Amino acid sequence: MVIGVLGFRMLFPQKEIHTQEIKNEALKKNDISFSPLAMPSLAGPGAIATVITLSSSLDGRHGYDQLFAFTGVILAIIITAVIAWLVLRSAGFVSKILGVNGVDSLSRIMGFLLICIGVQFAILGVRDLISDSGLWQKL
Repeated sequence: MVIGVLGFRMLFPQKEIHTQEIKNEALKKNDISFSPLAMPSLAGPGAIATVITLSSSLDGRHGYDQLFAFTGVILAIIITAVIAWLVLRSAGFVSKILGVNGVDSLSRIMGFLLICIGVQFAILGVRDLISDSGLWQKL
């Protein structure tokens, strides 16, 4: 639901009124704030499910199977981190190329995609809840 709400905010942004005092304070800051949803987006449900499945299935195995599986996961994490770094590092360059209207349009497209992801998560959650036989046995 949070992802869907964020998507709606990106798709239909509200005009914010910034005072000169707020603008001056923002210009003085050197650091870029961390977005709380940035890391969960990089390590999304697929990555979390892979790590859980891998660790539960390799519990009794030893040797090369376990080594290759964990090496693959570690390499995937490193590749994801490098790609994320490259994308974030090139954000200023892309912003200059797209301009204000291009960034606004891209933000709205990404908002629409976030809405789609939020709706899909909700559908899968309801489907899994309905298909859970343990729930129906308790009722």
